[in-house]
Amino acid sequence: MEIDASIFHAGAHSLHVKPGGSGYDWRMLSVPAPGPKFWARLYVRSSVDIGQAEHNAFFQAMTGNGDPNEGHNVEVAEQFCQILLNLHDALVLQEGATSMCGSGTKLPANTWHCMEAYFDGTQGDVQVYANGTKIIDKAGWEKLDFKTFSFGYLGFHGPARSMWYDDVAVAPERIGCAP
Repeated sequence: MEIDASIFHAGAHSLHVKPGGSGYDWRMLSVPAPGPKFWARLYVRSSVDIGQAEHNAFFQAMTGNGDPNEGHNVEVAEQFCQILLNLHDALVLQEGATSMCGSGTKLPANTWHCMEAYFDGTQGDVQVYANGTKIIDKAGWEKLDFKTFSFGYLGFHGPARSMWYDDVAVAPERIGCAP
């Protein structure tokens, strides 16, 4: 990972997560969650479309301290050519989507996208927004005591890619996307 002054959404820098090796690839930063329920807002950009066929993750609410092997991690991930939720391989697809490619939202490469997520561990609710549109609304899933929010790239199957993050915010209330 590095601070990048050549590609950014706002301001003068972004966090560039460079391509890693093949196979398992954990490149995440972790920050404390403001409580068991919180909002996250991130501007993300990828060198390939976000929504590939195989399982990879971009950000997650965690019950542990940021160690990927500790606790439970609700991932905002990709699989089946769409964005979805993954908790220990229990998947939540977008409303009306199937496990067939082409049935859910994909975000085009080389473009900044505002991603928002609401994690309510007390009720087991998770909502995910892409560019202001709600794409996932899961109520009553597993109740968890979130301690950490992590973002970056968690690769399981590729393809290799560069990811950029900018204007990342984690708060008890919704932050929203800038116009």
